[in-house]
Amino acid sequence: MIANLKTDLSKDITDIQSLRKISELLINSGDYTQTIYYAHILDSIARIANDEAGRMYAYIYLGQAMMMNGEELESKHYMDKSLKLAMELSNDSALASVYNGLGLYASNVEMDYYRSINYFFQGIEAAKRSSHERLYSILLCNISGIYYLKGDTEGLKYALECYNLGHEKGDAYLIYCGSTNSAYMFFLLGDYDEALKYIKEAEFITEKNNFHDKTNLYNLYGNILFKSGDNKAAIEAYNKALEFKDQSQISSIASTYLGMSKVFIQQKQYKESVRLLQQGLDISLKNKNTIHVPELYEYISISYELDNDYNNALKYYKIFQSFSDSIYNADKERTLSELRIKYDTEKQENEIKQGKLVLLQKEKKFQLLLFAFILIFLVLGGTYISYYKKNKLYLQIVKRNQEAIKREADLREQIDEFKNKVEKEPVAEKYSVSSMTEEKEIKLYEELSNLMRNERIYKQKDLTKEKLAALLNTNRTYLSQVINKYSGLSFTHFINTFRIEDAVRVLSDPGNDIPLKALSADLGFNSATTFYTAFQSSVGMTPSLYREKVHQLEKQERKKL
Repeated sequence: MIANLKTDLSKDITDIQSLRKISELLINSGDYTQTIYYAHILDSIARIANDEAGRMYAYIYLGQAMMMNGEELESKHYMDKSLKLAMELSNDSALASVYNGLGLYASNVEMDYYRSINYFFQGIEAAKRSSHERLYSILLCNISGIYYLKGDTEGLKYALECYNLGHEKGDAYLIYCGSTNSAYMFFLLGDYDEALKYIKEAEFITEKNNFHDKTNLYNLYGNILFKSGDNKAAIEAYNKALEFKDQSQISSIASTYLGMSKVFIQQKQYKESVRLLQQGLDISLKNKNTIHVPELYEYISISYELDNDYNNALKYYKIFQSFSDSIYNADKERTLSELRIKYDTEKQENEIKQGKLVLLQKEKKFQLLLFAFILIFLVLGGTYISYYKKNKLYLQIVKRNQEAIKREADLREQIDEFKNKVEKEPVAEKYSVSSMTEEKEIKLYEELSNLMRNERIYKQKDLTKEKLAALLNTNRTYLSQVINKYSGLSFTHFINTFRIEDAVRVLSDPGNDIPLKALSADLGFNSATTFYTAFQSSVGMTPSLYREKVHQLEKQERKKL
């Protein structure tokens, strides 16, 4: 089909319908470079013909293809333009494609899984309105993919629905998407035989239709074989996956390096695992694809720790923790909204069903009473479920913080022991003359971090940018630039991050009963209100509620003993 369209377009490059079709086929096959090439031509021809729909589809394909190619800013630019045109033209079919692209952008670039799923569901609604079953199925598969990243097997039903629709329609691409995502879900469930069944079908479809991103396929093979205990075959599968890296998605390549590193960690080849993880990290950061970045940092830290390099273990663990916190905090802030949306949707569906029942039997007073009872039951049930899930979430936050505090303390203890055993060797010059500016920045940031972590200077109430700059022998402007560059935070937010981290450490100890106002003052906050607000924003609950959950968790742990 693609070859035929290329032949047709070589005769008439102004055929807008053929340009649209070839762009769609190319992006589905994973050939993003060619997609960009033809989508640019589509945009130019559509402009000349004053065809707004043609331009809109050009922007859709450009946005998605550029995102997959690591061109982040250009990608978002075209996605926003396509969204504007789709809304102006009231084109639900195109809108479904736009929301699909925005969902992929939210997960791949922003690491915002909630927003991603929200976009995909908006796309599903648009696909339903336009009766576009194919797009509907693709969106289902992408939702399944996000659930996999969240480690939630609820995504299996979406993957299987896409798979079944693909077979009903005889659509190879839908079968490929459905079988691949179903394989990932069964892998998550630990059902490796079932996962292999689906991945073999995906492999057959890929070979038959010359789909790209074979890296994703053989990476999953490697994961399954590794979990099944066949390390040799797993390494072969990972190496095969990397043979196709020039034609595959960045996230698939990074995931392959991550998977292969786990085999080497198990074989105690820690330097090799670090090398592979660093390759995965480099390609992810270079292309601004953040899906696997936190896990890559985590396993670099684990590799260094197992290799007794505790300084690097702690360094990378702190980076992992900061990435993880950014995702986790975002999830915490949105979880209640997610629960409400889910409950409201279920409530509306039940109200519609009950409403129809009342219309059919409205003469019966009993039916009205039954409807009222069910509605009350739903509200109370939803409230209970919401409370239960919130409580469970809060306990997870506390437990996670306590584990992180313990891990950091263990690493610091190991570093101190190591320093006592080994004399510090002189460090060779690492930077060339041309990189002296960056060297100074890094040195300044390290000195700043030392003041924060070891001197705990953030506890000073009168700490200002000028005072801190003077302590570091620099000026306030340069200090602000370094803080922003290496932490991504403003001065105030940067200082408060250490204060809240300290507060979490204190409040995570069930034996510490310091009054909250005293803790606030001790940490350097000018008022208890500022402390409460900063803590709530960062942790997802108030300090008093956090302390309450710490004691609740302690009681639960005691009962287990």
